[in-house]
Amino acid sequence: MREDTRRRAGNILRIGISAGLLIWLLCRFDLRGVWGNFEALKISAWAAAFMMLLLAQVLSSIRWWTLAHAFSFPGRWPTYLGFYFVGMFFNLFLPTGIGGDLFKVHFLSREEGRRFFALFTVVGDRLFGLIAMLLLGAGAVTIRPDLLPEPFAGFLKVSSLLILVSLTGLPMLQKAVSRLWPRLSRHLEGLFILWRQPRRLLYVLGLSFCLQALGMGAVALLGAGIGIRLPISFYFASLPLVGIITLIPVSFNGIGIREGAFVYFFGLKGIAAEPAFGLGLLFFSVQLGLSLLGGVAYAGGVHRRSILHK
Repeated sequence: MREDTRRRAGNILRIGISAGLLIWLLCRFDLRGVWGNFEALKISAWAAAFMMLLLAQVLSSIRWWTLAHAFSFPGRWPTYLGFYFVGMFFNLFLPTGIGGDLFKVHFLSREEGRRFFALFTVVGDRLFGLIAMLLLGAGAVTIRPDLLPEPFAGFLKVSSLLILVSLTGLPMLQKAVSRLWPRLSRHLEGLFILWRQPRRLLYVLGLSFCLQALGMGAVALLGAGIGIRLPISFYFASLPLVGIITLIPVSFNGIGIREGAFVYFFGLKGIAAEPAFGLGLLFFSVQLGLSLLGGVAYAGGVHRRSILHK
């Protein structure tokens, strides 16, 4: 009972923080200026951004399906696609932002068991997305050092370096663990399976780069649609940082924090607060539309499908 009370209190606190941040941001800006950005955006631009992010989510479901098959989970891709969109719906409408991930773990493991490896496929799906995002950001600030000031540019470069070292060093880590702790090595054996399949690993990384580029391109399209004149390389550099900040679990699914991050980073390039705030809201509106597709899938009973069905 106490655990339920703490959980509810935590959820109420997150909702309160999000509401407070949005109210604070709205009080600081000219609301007519913010709304003017919505009026300025052509519906065709919003629809194009929606389709780009939709394609990105489809590619992400293929990535998850590929990871699941690497760990010997059965099932056809359309089933995973349905589960993925249902997970998106719960990710947005549950306070923690990871509720949908827990549902995906449940969908994958309810018949096959092996919950730990099911969790690893979902975490891996997120992790590869973060890896691609940070590497793209590091590439952008390396090519254009003027995009972001320190310490942000340095953070992207150091993070990408650590990622590359980790990716290349994992096989050596596996050998060291197997020699020093043979019992532990047997338990961790499955976690290194992807590194023994380099073609599949490169395929997953390739998908990750493609879908992240689509997502950032969609935000750049929305920005251009409301008159923000910045190179697309800036979006590649700043959006990884916005995404990381949004992951901080102190608000309701990053609402308020995401918009504040847009205002801050775009302000570094001289963009007024109103269009930057409006862009954050427009991006969220596209995410909301995609998540509602997951709600339709859930209402249609997609979550009741079995991965064993052929």
